[in-house]
Amino acid sequence: MENVVGRILTPTIESPPEVSIHIAQFQPTERPIEDRFSVHHSSDHSRLIVGIYDGHGGPETADHVSQNLPPRLLQHNADCHSQQFQDLDDEMLSEFRRDHSLFRRRSPEWAHHALLMKSGSTALVLDIDRTTLLATYSNAGDCRLIIFNGRSATLLQTKDLNMKTPSERERLVREHPDEDGLIVGDRLFGRLMCTRGFGDGYYKLPKGPLGFDQHRKYIETISSVEQKGKIPMSDQYASIFYGYKTPPYITAAPESAMYQLEKGDVVILATDGLWDLISSEEAAAIVLQGIASREDHWAEYLLARVREATPPGDDVTVIIVQL
Repeated sequence: MENVVGRILTPTIESPPEVSIHIAQFQPTERPIEDRFSVHHSSDHSRLIVGIYDGHGGPETADHVSQNLPPRLLQHNADCHSQQFQDLDDEMLSEFRRDHSLFRRRSPEWAHHALLMKSGSTALVLDIDRTTLLATYSNAGDCRLIIFNGRSATLLQTKDLNMKTPSERERLVREHPDEDGLIVGDRLFGRLMCTRGFGDGYYKLPKGPLGFDQHRKYIETISSVEQKGKIPMSDQYASIFYGYKTPPYITAAPESAMYQLEKGDVVILATDGLWDLISSEEAAAIVLQGIASREDHWAEYLLARVREATPPGDDVTVIIVQL
């Protein structure tokens, strides 16, 4: 993917008939952008799936999920989203663990499998039945989707799911009782803001039959593919994993729901790099201004307006859909 520091990127995509899809990305640093997005539709164009994926610790997991999750979803009914999210993540974990089996040699793809455990990615998808305009959205992480039209304020907004969300903190405490080091400084084990998503295997992999020795071996493999110049997790094992008792601590299970769209509704999906800077209502107002002034590219217009006020410090990806 092209990377230009400090400039809005507007990827070219093929839109299904009678659908407006606008995509823009912004990368404020010199490292490659870690966000990914996807646009898929069924062969008869009756079903459209758009997705947005916020990678961290590298782009590998976001890249893998953006390529593999949408085709899986299209093979099943929309009410199967949660199972497909979890199955894909379980397969990633299983492939990595098979490389460490006592009865198997490492596969030729072992380094790729390790990279998928080292990095992580949130995922937010919108699955639209274009015949009925019934939409199913599934959110695993802190990307956000909003729906609005020109006659009213925001009609729907997904919940950001991370350590800032009270319900997520309560869920973690409920699922992992009596673990005093679970939440430190408003982060998971004092390190992670993420509570849902793909990858991040170091907080999902089991301790194994050998206890911490098995988990330590997993971490040594993950550390072996770490970028040069970074302190590997294996060198910090005791301080990072001192409270590691009952994994997994991060889940790929999404929060899913259905919404009846109407013609003229506008949908924005964006990574948290946008929502850290503006509210849902402000984003909707800017897009409506762009539509009223006959702007050609709504996502680019939104990002440009945001940058005028506050330059983003994080990767930003925006998808805007109108039926």
